[in-house]
Amino acid sequence: SNQQAKASEGRLNAAKDDDVEIFVKSAYRSFEEQSKLKSAYTVTYGAGSANQFSADQGYSEHQLGTTVDFISIGQGGNLTGFDKTAAYKWLQEHAHKYGFALSYPPNNSFYIFEPWHWRYIGVELATDLHDDGNYFYELEQRKIDEYLVSLFD
Repeated sequence: SNQQAKASEGRLNAAKDDDVEIFVKSAYRSFEEQSKLKSAYTVTYGAGSANQFSADQGYSEHQLGTTVDFISIGQGGNLTGFDKTAAYKWLQEHAHKYGFALSYPPNNSFYIFEPWHWRYIGVELATDLHDDGNYFYELEQRKIDEYLVSLFD
């Protein structure tokens, strides 16, 4: 959405103002792109391992167009090690102000910890989650629905 694009650009500029370099590695993926990616992971890592870090086509947050994978300097363009960067620390402290929340924190019941994977959920919900120390998928759908009216304000 246009709102998400503005929020994302604002976040990246704010990080740069704090001397933190954050780059987008991956954003929207089509059904076909996700299918190819998942197939490649399955061939490389086996189905059991691939299912721990990659969604089937039709089930990826990337297909919603609301999700971004970030990288920073010193990672060689890879996702691995993002949790050790100043960029990750900055996102933990500031991403909610721009409507983004970490989708898969440590010990979540869906995928491996993905410190690079952030989803746009709107400033109000992201801020409440941050302030309460909660994560998006810990909330019941009924509670999330309360925020839908203000999502694109």
